[in-house]
Amino acid sequence: MKLREVYITDYIRTPFSRSRPREPPRDVFGNLRPDELTALTLTEMFDNRLKGKVKPEDVEEFYIGATHFNHEYVTFGGRYPIFLAKFPVKVSSIALDRACGSGMTAASIAYDNIALGYSDVAIASGKNNATMSRSKAPTVREPSPALLKGHEFFVDDVVDFRCAYSMLETAQKLHEMNVDVFSKEDNDRFAVRSHQLAAKALEEGFFKSEIVPIMGHVEGDIDTPLLIEHDTSIRKNATYEGTKDLRGLTTPGWAGGYYRPLLTKEEYIEKFDTDQGLVTAGNSCPINAGAATLLLMSEDAMKKYDLDPLARIVSIGFGAVDPTVMGRGPVPASWMALKHAGFTTDDIAYFEINEAFAIVALNWIHEMGLDDRLDDINVKGGSIAIGHPIAATGPRIVGTLARILKEKKAQYGLATMCCGGGQGTAMIIENKNI
Repeated sequence: MKLREVYITDYIRTPFSRSRPREPPRDVFGNLRPDELTALTLTEMFDNRLKGKVKPEDVEEFYIGATHFNHEYVTFGGRYPIFLAKFPVKVSSIALDRACGSGMTAASIAYDNIALGYSDVAIASGKNNATMSRSKAPTVREPSPALLKGHEFFVDDVVDFRCAYSMLETAQKLHEMNVDVFSKEDNDRFAVRSHQLAAKALEEGFFKSEIVPIMGHVEGDIDTPLLIEHDTSIRKNATYEGTKDLRGLTTPGWAGGYYRPLLTKEEYIEKFDTDQGLVTAGNSCPINAGAATLLLMSEDAMKKYDLDPLARIVSIGFGAVDPTVMGRGPVPASWMALKHAGFTTDDIAYFEINEAFAIVALNWIHEMGLDDRLDDINVKGGSIAIGHPIAATGPRIVGTLARILKEKKAQYGLATMCCGGGQGTAMIIENKNI
């Protein structure tokens, strides 16, 4: 069977709001369910952007990535979002969870089915509202003492639940693994760069055409409506001086942050000049609410509906790593995508690496041999500034990358991200408009 070419023909997202699980009224989207946010992207895409060229009934499959499936996150197999957007019942749907990579994986599966000829028009979305998800009791628990007894692997580093369940601690451990490569200052300066680039892109209007304004409310006043038109986590005046002294949020390995510490207390202090944790609110992504959506088509469908390609999907990648350093996931995923495309990093003009934490991006840059190509990476800022509504980030970085390639008149781009639980996803796309 000859695989068919697959194209992204549209991309849209909501603004990303700053979630406030302890103070829901402070989140301007605090009372909007994530499936409602997704439905708003679908409505905008089909009612306004496609201008009737493609109708909801033309869609064969809808894939949505999500990271929770309880409370307000129940998707009814992915049906809720499309029913809220008034799609016909004949549109097939599926909801899936690959933690942070859920939305990108939704796009990958849509790509697979179109390439194999099972469908011609598919939608891939991702969603999250951390204000809602974190205001509920967690459903994940550490194993009971009875289960732990006699099963040493439950406390081995590979399944160190205390560390693996805490994304903050996985970043701390990754930083300690890179003790001779990156300093805390490197992390803080990278984070400030993210805000500065995102603020510049916001000021220049780059994000405007990918965002559908959403009616939220004034921060702290749920009774006063306010149209939200841009991401609310970007700090326009971010500086290194204002970032470097923020309180550490993590526990070093020597102090019990994870099993089998990599450094003694004395070694840690000597290398990092502190006994505090290295991960702060300044060099981490915030928690957010938002949704992002990609429209994928076969070449025949794209021509049938008289649409121009935003990008062609060249290849995909995925990989799994030790969950206690889940931030390493983008490395094997990226190598897989490059291998299947027959590329090296030299073939890629621009990269998007999800900034779950600054150390994740820095580790990936170093492992991929891209230390001298920082100017080609996250050129419009990243999730540290823009926000990371978990599953929505995959479609966001793919769609934003496609728009960057178009703006820069560049050919190939690679988007990649880590996933909680120790995985990674990647996608290489091509700009056909050069």
